[in-house]
Amino acid sequence: MSETVVSHGRPWIVRINGKTIHNWTSCEAGVDLADIAGIFRLDFVEDVPEASGYVPSLRVHDRVEIEVASVVVLKGYIETINVTADEHSLRTVATGRDITGDLVDCAANPKGPAEYRQILLETVVGHLTQPFGLSLDRQVATGAPFTLVALEPSDTVLGAVERLSRQRGILVTSDGVSGLVLTQAGKTRAKDRLVYPGGNVQRMEARVSQRHSDTWVKGQFNSVLRGDKAALSASSAPSAPTASTGHAKKELAANCRFGHCVDTGVPRYRPIVHLAKSQGGGSAAAQDSSNPTPDGFALGEGASVPAGGAYRAGTRQTKRQKTAVRQASDPWTLQDQAMWRMRTARAHATAYVYTVPGLKNAAGEIWRPNQLVTVKDLYNGIDGDMLIGAVTWVATGRTFETRISVVPPDAYDLTGDADAPAKAGHRKTRLSRSYDGGSA
Repeated sequence: MSETVVSHGRPWIVRINGKTIHNWTSCEAGVDLADIAGIFRLDFVEDVPEASGYVPSLRVHDRVEIEVASVVVLKGYIETINVTADEHSLRTVATGRDITGDLVDCAANPKGPAEYRQILLETVVGHLTQPFGLSLDRQVATGAPFTLVALEPSDTVLGAVERLSRQRGILVTSDGVSGLVLTQAGKTRAKDRLVYPGGNVQRMEARVSQRHSDTWVKGQFNSVLRGDKAALSASSAPSAPTASTGHAKKELAANCRFGHCVDTGVPRYRPIVHLAKSQGGGSAAAQDSSNPTPDGFALGEGASVPAGGAYRAGTRQTKRQKTAVRQASDPWTLQDQAMWRMRTARAHATAYVYTVPGLKNAAGEIWRPNQLVTVKDLYNGIDGDMLIGAVTWVATGRTFETRISVVPPDAYDLTGDADAPAKAGHRKTRLSRSYDGGSA
């Protein structure tokens, strides 16, 4: 079912430093919501040097541009080169990332400042990425300003950006060619579907691994609930002493903050704890709200089976309650970080990869990540909407195909809307029912 191109040109163009090269044998370019920066791999052949002054076709740091079906999908830089050769042949494999790749391993702000106060997410992200010459496209509202953003000297740009965006429920992706995009998951829909078997999918891979039942995020913040004190005046008479009340409660609200989220698809007790590395969750509204109330399972007490059902206690499992979704009026707290971490961990543990022939879908467009797509997979019991988490375009000689990785539709969503049962045909899969605690 692979698509073979018989014309002279290929619907795939590779440019090195602005110059089109033709001696490549295979090429892959991909974008993954989990990794943010797009990646590429390029295999090509060269002539064995016969005289001094030989110049290789490419070097590390060279600029790369990949065009797929008349669409530029990636601009980046060569980061590694591996060469194998003998007396008769020379083969080179070059790999790299798109232009946002430098954010992965470069320091966030080596010259400072180390702190930002009362600053919006897009403002601090723009400040951190500006030295790299990247654009920033904010497609959704990013919430209230952070009370305090503190950067560690060892923070990478991407580490800081990902940590801050997680606290506002914002998905950070790369557009592959110019910079970062602040968006939300599944805002658009693919104009095609994936069907296996008997449809447009020629190969299927399923990767499912275990995950954690309880996700905790714990943090400690400076109290922002203390009352203001009037300035001292040398000419004023001493005032009568007054008892101070409420300080212990306010300090406790700042120093003992946590978020907790339950993955009802995990039947046994498997907790994990993350530490919050930012003061962004320490706003007055956040500290004035209460911590979540964990159930007995979360506290390590196990199931409580009624005495009347003790005779079958060995086969019964107490159904855990799904963590309540956030409301629009809720302040952004460590609870949101816990929900984000639970859902993204679920996405990483549950992925289905479908390979389809060609580079375009039924509507004549190339496949793109971060789109909802209808999937019908008899083997994995999927019949409904999934989110395209990653797309890899593949060219081998004159044969072209696309690998599409799909994850649960709420994998990068903090609102919990995608957890709700479907009312009209979408998200009605056996897979999604298992996420709500039902049987798979």
